[in-house]
Amino acid sequence: MPSQESYNEQLLQSLRTKLLVMGAKTQQALDDAALAGLNKDLPRAAAVLDGDSDIDALENQIDEAALNILARTQPVARDLRFIMSAVRMVLDLERIGDEAVIVAEQVTLADKAAPACVERDLRDLCGRTQAMLRNALDAFQRADAPTALIVSRYDDETAQIMVNIFQKLMQAVSDRTLDPWQFMHIMLITRALDRICRRAENIAEHAYFMVEGVSLKHRRHA
Repeated sequence: MPSQESYNEQLLQSLRTKLLVMGAKTQQALDDAALAGLNKDLPRAAAVLDGDSDIDALENQIDEAALNILARTQPVARDLRFIMSAVRMVLDLERIGDEAVIVAEQVTLADKAAPACVERDLRDLCGRTQAMLRNALDAFQRADAPTALIVSRYDDETAQIMVNIFQKLMQAVSDRTLDPWQFMHIMLITRALDRICRRAENIAEHAYFMVEGVSLKHRRHA
């Protein structure tokens, strides 16, 4: 019969595995949504929409697993920080999945691919967003506090890309080279990517707290 310590470790490992699976599925949803947005790839957009229910189901499973561990094992120190971080992180992952769905929906609704005037900036923004989430998840998986600290700081270059896209779209509408409906679709995609970056920041903060026991909340721009 396994010892209580061994049993507790099994529960924690099961929670960790579910969290990593949810992270991988969320990353895949973002990657597919980004490719769909850049290339108007309707099959990839459909895959994002179809896969969202799996992410939602994992959120419920992780919440239940975390509550079960708290009730049965009364964790302390780093184990408790891990569980607290997991509960917070799962909410951000679920929201990222929702934002990926928004991108996919706009791809299916738009008549055309992204206009040439913002194609390069949009591609850059997608790449930065994907890298930001990937690095945040890696920092969590490896308990890498220095990387988590770097990812937790939303860089000015990414924010400037957002501004560039908006300005170029506005100019194209003003010049009547861009349909207002297409403008709306691209802006909704861009805003969704921005929110994903913010959620990736949160995940990095959770990773840092898990490792160091120090909250970065409200210190982001200190």
